[in-house]
Amino acid sequence: MLQELAGGASEHIQNFTLTLSPTPNIVLSLPGEATFGFLRDDMTKALGHLLRPDSEYELEAFSATTRLREQLALATKPNEAIVQVNINIYGPLDQAEEMGNKLSDAKLWLQRPDYYKRQFEYSNPQCIHFPEVDDQLRQEEVRKEVSVKSKPRAEEERIRKLVQEVHDRLGRAADLGSMEGDQRLKNPLLEHQRRGLSYMCQRESGMIPDKFRLWQKEMYRGQEMYVHRITRTRSLFRPEEMGGGVLADEMGMGKTLSTLALVIETLEAGQEWAKQKQGEEHTSAKVQQYSHSTLVVVPSALLINSWLKEIEEHTGQTLETVRYHGPLRQKNIKALAKADLVITTYNTLATEFANKKSLLHKIHWYRVVLDEAHIIRRQSTIFYRTCADLEARSRWCLTGTPIQNRLEDIGALFAFLRADPFHSLSQFRRSICTPFEQGESVARDRLVLLYDSLCLQRTKDILNLPSQIEHVRRLTLTPAEKQQYDMTMKILDRYMRTQVGYYPGAAHGCYDDAWKATKLGLFQAHLQLRILCNHGTFQKPFSWTKRDVAEERTAAVEAYVSEMGLQSELMCDGCKQPRPILGSAQGRNHHFVEQNCKHSLCSDCLDDCIDMRHCPLCTRFGDVDMAESEDNPHDNPYHKNYFNQSGYSTKMQSLIKDLKVDLEKKKSIIFSCWTRTLHLIDKHLTEENISFTRVDGEVPVSKRQGIIDQFADDKQDVRVLLMTTGTGAFGLNLTAANRIFIIEPQWNPSVENQAIARAIRLKQTEEVQVTRYVIEGTVEEEMQSQQIKKRETAQLVSGPKEGENRLTVEAAQAETIMVPSEDSASETEGHVY
Repeated sequence: MLQELAGGASEHIQNFTLTLSPTPNIVLSLPGEATFGFLRDDMTKALGHLLRPDSEYELEAFSATTRLREQLALATKPNEAIVQVNINIYGPLDQAEEMGNKLSDAKLWLQRPDYYKRQFEYSNPQCIHFPEVDDQLRQEEVRKEVSVKSKPRAEEERIRKLVQEVHDRLGRAADLGSMEGDQRLKNPLLEHQRRGLSYMCQRESGMIPDKFRLWQKEMYRGQEMYVHRITRTRSLFRPEEMGGGVLADEMGMGKTLSTLALVIETLEAGQEWAKQKQGEEHTSAKVQQYSHSTLVVVPSALLINSWLKEIEEHTGQTLETVRYHGPLRQKNIKALAKADLVITTYNTLATEFANKKSLLHKIHWYRVVLDEAHIIRRQSTIFYRTCADLEARSRWCLTGTPIQNRLEDIGALFAFLRADPFHSLSQFRRSICTPFEQGESVARDRLVLLYDSLCLQRTKDILNLPSQIEHVRRLTLTPAEKQQYDMTMKILDRYMRTQVGYYPGAAHGCYDDAWKATKLGLFQAHLQLRILCNHGTFQKPFSWTKRDVAEERTAAVEAYVSEMGLQSELMCDGCKQPRPILGSAQGRNHHFVEQNCKHSLCSDCLDDCIDMRHCPLCTRFGDVDMAESEDNPHDNPYHKNYFNQSGYSTKMQSLIKDLKVDLEKKKSIIFSCWTRTLHLIDKHLTEENISFTRVDGEVPVSKRQGIIDQFADDKQDVRVLLMTTGTGAFGLNLTAANRIFIIEPQWNPSVENQAIARAIRLKQTEEVQVTRYVIEGTVEEEMQSQQIKKRETAQLVSGPKEGENRLTVEAAQAETIMVPSEDSASETEGHVY
């Protein structure tokens, strides 16, 4: 196997699988399950617990093949065949210190690895950290990462190819029969939903066709046994293959209705099951009650509303439903157990679980359904641990994106399903991920078997939905806009060149974190240029930042260090960079004759000044009253301290022009990822007397559905809906619109795709027009080219247009600063120790 080592070199390395034997010993196995050797007893004692099925850690063992050959060649007796093996430990960062202490107690010391998975941040809890040294190491990591990213993304291409081959070979969907929904359903099921109901009933009952079973009958040493087709595990008796699965139909195909059809179909069976179980003693001490009920977990309160609406529409009063959310939620466990459906959010579930006061964990449910189940795709998150701890007869994952950017994503879903032996993610890694990393075709064959057994994934191609027509408006900035764009780019370029470099003053404690500057600073630079593409000359110049005490304190420290002769530099108050001091008055603000302030500016910043009479730091906000509140942007939609009172935006002009075409005949949704861009659109729509309404992260969840209903009501004179992209991509049904305008491209095209998919659903009867805006010759063109590559990868990796990579995550996190986040919690990513 050819691996790229952290140092940039390439070397053949041998991977080993680690398993804990009953002895107990940690066994090292080669591909094909051939035993290679054993770890020392002290290593087994220290690391054995990390290999248990419920462990949150992953151990990765490997050694350079040349080193193995040399060490084994020197051995003349079996007891001399001792070789050196590297073991990487991957786990949650918040447990790093505890892990470091345990290893220290066992006299084991972590070293910086020669090789590790680059998607995880390296952290050694046993190291003493010195800022200057850490800074240099991080800069070295930046250079390595930039080098790696400059190469073709071979891994993405491999995943694309693998998942495409898997999808081409799936046969479960075509083999399903059609099953009519229960007569208590108010609306008939479509053909693909009838087949979906058949699949779900098969998975819950265990009545699965033999060709899609994972356990098959074989002869072994003259005895008939059942052998697992992937792990080759043997059993004298036929294991049950039941208990739920993954419904991964593309967004808009009616996964909610399919689930409701299953609930009604099995309502009496669930009641009988709970009645039989109630007298039994439960193996879990925390469970107090068996219930025939289905627990549905959704990402936000808004999606609770969506489910309740669908329940009313499709089942009327058939199902007794409880909304378990908010301060007034039901506190009686017996009342919850008597309901047919209980709906809650991941946050509510996690909060109660963390406080050890979860009523929902005291019930053994007939069925648990996770909506938007990709939320639990990482086992290190509190959401995964919370959901996995629920007890249920059957478990279902509803998601249009079972694989987002790692094969482990769907492995985590299988683990939640408790699909033995893949209830352990480590088993999935051994059987699927490791062979894939080693280039073995068996990974594809095994993934096909798992998909066909546990997952049903179909796209809208099987439906006759209205078409989607996309237009890209390629625009050019006016000379005034271009001048401001170029000036901003010049300032940001100078800022980034200085930030990434490690200047001499760092040795005396006057340093910046280059790692942080590269990841967030570069994104911030792009962010400012993207905003300019939207706002044009309405946007105030980026050159200067608001003065504050903390910044001036920093400047004072820099001045003191300079005066003491520790460095011949002074911190510029404008660009916040150290600049050479060429003379006692050089760089001081004696140019600004209208003001008597204490700001120091470097020559570069002085060159950027438009008005040499006034200090740009003191006049950055003009005559704005700084006490003006921004707490409620709807009360003050046009921020004087952010926008100029007058200006011109090429993009806004084009949007208004496109919007006016057939305005009275078509309803339109305008998406932007920034609330302030919506403020500017708000201003232009108001000036044009175009009626509109608006939903973004600052609108209370309780009011959002009412706004959507108002927009959907043909009796209302509301032709336009403004939305932040993140809000529209999550939990809303927007079929009232047949025109969508995407104001700016985003790093993650899946966010746009999900927002669009909200409009193109089963209830949509008209053709949907999507218009995107791109400013030529700007950072937006670069983003659009990256989007194309990501869409190509996403369509194959996840099927229905969903993709994510490391850069995408960073972008989304940074944008959350400007756009209030939805009802969600951040994840604890995996790290290598």
